[in-house]
Amino acid sequence: MAVSRHHTAHVCIATFLTAFLLHCSRADVATAAPGTDALPHRRFEYKYSFKGPHLSQSDGSIPFWIHTGNAIPSSDQVRITPSLRSQRGSVWTKNKVSFQSWEAEVTFRVSGRGRMGADGLAIWFTTDQGLDGPVYGAADKWNGVGIFFDSFDNDGKKNNPAIIVVGNNGKLVYDHQNDGTTQALGTCLRDFRNKPYPVRAKITYYRTTLTIMINNGFTPDKEDYEFCAKVDNMVIPSEGFFGISAATGGLADDHDVLSFLLFSLTEPGQQQPPAPESEIPKEEKDKYQEEFQNFQQELDKKKEEFQKEHPEVQGEPIEDLYESVNDREIRQVFEGQNRIHLEIKQLHRQLAMILDEQRRYVSVITDQVSKRGVQAESGQLDSNAQLSSVLATQQEVLRNLNDLRSSFFESLKQIGSVQPQANAGIGTYESIQHFNDIKEHLHLVKRDVEHLIQKSVQNPAEKVMKCPDPPPAPACLSTMHFIIFIVVQSILFFCYIMYKSQQEAAAKKFF
Repeated sequence: MAVSRHHTAHVCIATFLTAFLLHCSRADVATAAPGTDALPHRRFEYKYSFKGPHLSQSDGSIPFWIHTGNAIPSSDQVRITPSLRSQRGSVWTKNKVSFQSWEAEVTFRVSGRGRMGADGLAIWFTTDQGLDGPVYGAADKWNGVGIFFDSFDNDGKKNNPAIIVVGNNGKLVYDHQNDGTTQALGTCLRDFRNKPYPVRAKITYYRTTLTIMINNGFTPDKEDYEFCAKVDNMVIPSEGFFGISAATGGLADDHDVLSFLLFSLTEPGQQQPPAPESEIPKEEKDKYQEEFQNFQQELDKKKEEFQKEHPEVQGEPIEDLYESVNDREIRQVFEGQNRIHLEIKQLHRQLAMILDEQRRYVSVITDQVSKRGVQAESGQLDSNAQLSSVLATQQEVLRNLNDLRSSFFESLKQIGSVQPQANAGIGTYESIQHFNDIKEHLHLVKRDVEHLIQKSVQNPAEKVMKCPDPPPAPACLSTMHFIIFIVVQSILFFCYIMYKSQQEAAAKKFF
C-alpha cells in the first residue's frame, strides 16, 4: 500500500514538471513569434520613384531622375531602348539613396516581333551612376548589385530568357559569353517577353537578404507574385543610386518601363526619423508677409473703386449679373427652334406658290393639246396620245405635290408641339436640308415646264417642218425626247421623295 502511494506521488510530480516545461516552451515561442513574423514598416519615397500618367515634364525630363543614351521619356512610360539594332539607354536617380533596407517595385514591358529578343534589361543599385557601358547599356565593374533580365542566349544552353542576380565589388568584369551564370548569386528562368499584361518585379532588400518576386504578366492582378530568387547574407553599399538600363544587339526589342516605385523599410515598432526640412529664414518670411499685405491692400482699393464707379451694383450678388450656363443653353435652344419654325413657314409659302404655277402650266398644256387635237391631221394621232400621257404624268406630279404640302402642314404642327422641349433640336438640321433639296428639285421641274410651254406654244405645222422625221441636226426638242425627259425627271423625283420619307421614318425612331 505504501509502495503504491509512493509510486503515485512520483507520477504526479513528473506530470506537473512536464506540463510546466511545455507551458514555458509555448510562452517562449509566443514571445519570439512577433519579432520574426512581423512585417516591416513601408514608406513610399517619391523622390526616387516615377510613374504615369504625368511621368515626364514638358521639356522631356523626369523629375528627380536623369536619362541618357537612347532613352525616350513620355507621359506614361520610359522607353529605355526602341526596337532598333545596337541601342543603349538608361535612367538613374539624381540623388543618392541612403536606406538600410528598401523595396523596389518595377513595372515593365519587353516586346518585339522576333522569336528571340536582345539583349535585355537591368535594374541597378550601385555606388556610382553607370550612365553608359557594355552591360545592358550600363557601365561594367560596378560596386553594388544588378538584376538582369536577359533575353538572348549567348552560351547556347537554351536557358534564356532568365533573371540573374549578380553582385560586384567594382573589380569583376561581367561574363557576357556565359550570360553571367559563372557570377550569378541567384537565377530563375522566366519568359518576360510579349506578355498580355505588363511584367512586375518586386525586389526587397531587408536584413541583408535580397528577395526577388515576379508577376509573369499573364493576369491583370497586380499582387499575383511568385518566387524567383533569394540571396542570403548579401552585403551591399548603404548609399547608392538606383537605375534601369537596357540594350539591343543584332536583334531588337522595345524595353518600356511603366513605373519604378521605391519604399524604405524599417523594423517593426521603429519609426524612421523624419527628414530634416530646411526652414525659411525670417527675413524671407517677413518679405513674403509684406508682399501679401501690399497685394491685399491693392485688392481692397480696386474693390472700392469698382463700387464707386458702379453704385447700382452694390448689394447685389455677382451671380445675378451674369447668365448661367443652363439659362444660356435653354435660350439658344428656343432661338434655334424659332428660326426653324420661321424657315418652315417660308418654305410652305414657296411651295404653295409652286403648286399654283404648276396648276397654271398644266392648264396651258391642256389648252395646247385641245387646240392641237382640232388642227392636227390623222398622222398626228400618236403625238396627241403622247401628249396625253405627258398630261397624265403632270397630273400625277400635282397629286404628289399636294401630298407633300400636307406633309409640310404636319411638320409645322410637330415643330410647334416640340418647340418648348429643350432637346427638340435633334434632327432640325436634316429637316432644313430636306426642304432645301425639295425646293431645288421643284425649281428644276418649274424650269422644265417653262421650257415645255415655250416649245408647245409654237405652231404645230412649223414644229413638224423644223423637226423632220429623221432630223440631221434638230434645232428644237422633239416629242419623244421631251417625253423621255419628263418620265426620267418624274422617276427621279419620286425616288427622291421615297428615299427622304424612309429617312424621316428611320429618324422618328430616335424621338
